[in-house]
Amino acid sequence: MNELMQVEMLTNDSELFEKEFNNLKDFFIFESEKEVHDFIKINPGIILLLNEFEPSLKKYFPNEYFELKFEPDSSGTWFDLLVLNIWMDEDRFFNGSNDDIKKIKRQFLPLRRKLDLLGEVLISKRILK
Repeated sequence: MNELMQVEMLTNDSELFEKEFNNLKDFFIFESEKEVHDFIKINPGIILLLNEFEPSLKKYFPNEYFELKFEPDSSGTWFDLLVLNIWMDEDRFFNGSNDDIKKIKRQFLPLRRKLDLLGEVLISKRILK
C-alpha cells in the first residue's frame, strides 16, 4: 500500500490513528501529548514519516533520546510545526551531529515531499544537562 493510501486510512479510521499514535510512544517522548496528538491528527502523514525516521535515528543517534514537541506559530501565519528534539551530551552535540541530521533530512526528503510535509516537522538538537 502506498503512503498516500496509508494517510487516507489514518485520516478516515480514528481507531487506526489512535493505535498508530500510541505506538509512537514506544520510541518518542512527548512534551505535551495532547498538543502533539492534535497536530498529528490534522497532519496524519507525520506518523508515517516518524515511523520511517526511527531506524535512521537509532543508527545515527544510538545513545540519544527523542522528544516530540508542538510549536505553535507565534507570527500568525498559520505555520505551526512539530519539533523532533534529539537530546544528546555536549560532546556529541559539537562533534558530528549536524552531519548526521543532514543525512536524515536528505534521506527522507522525497517522502516529505510526497506527503506534503516539508515544513511541518523540524529536526533539532539539544544538549542534555
